Amino acid sequence: MQTIVNSSNRLLPFGKKLKKYLPFFIGFKILTFTGFLTYLMNQ
Repeated sequence: MQTIVNSSNRLLPFGKKLKKYLPFFIGFKILTFTGFLTYLMNQ
């Protein structure tokens, strides 16, 4: 358990940056997926 905590603490600066951009990434994925679905339905 302690080794997991230590490795996550080493990755923390990257994790903070990732958490900042994660909602935008998820939103972009949802938008592109719904756009693709509507494109398929209109064919």
